[in-house]
Amino acid sequence: MTCSMPVLVLEDSFLVAASLEDALLEAGHPVKLAGSVAEAEAAMAETGFAAALLDYVLPDGDSLTLARQLHASGCKVAMVSGMDRGFVPADAAIAAHFVKPMDERELIDWVRGAVSKEQQGPA
Repeated sequence: MTCSMPVLVLEDSFLVAASLEDALLEAGHPVKLAGSVAEAEAAMAETGFAAALLDYVLPDGDSLTLARQLHASGCKVAMVSGMDRGFVPADAAIAAHFVKPMDERELIDWVRGAVSKEQQGPA
């Protein structure tokens, strides 16, 4: 199942971002890449997102405020971080947490589930 709304990938490592983008595109999900919080905020001003995969620590700050904003807009948010779960604050806006290096198949499965719930909408 594919979705017309893109998946936001906020990741400052080009290699990790490219790998996630390839995996998501192969699974049929449109992708918007951002390498900083500022780039992600600019992307949010242009479009909505079905799901978001956010690195926690970025060159211009952490992504927790952004996660809350995305969650408030109806987007499903997952943290993808090299930091252990204990270092990333627990927050209701974060639906899942993946520790790098992660299994991309698990990430794709999570996105597929998040997008599927988004597409179902009200009965």
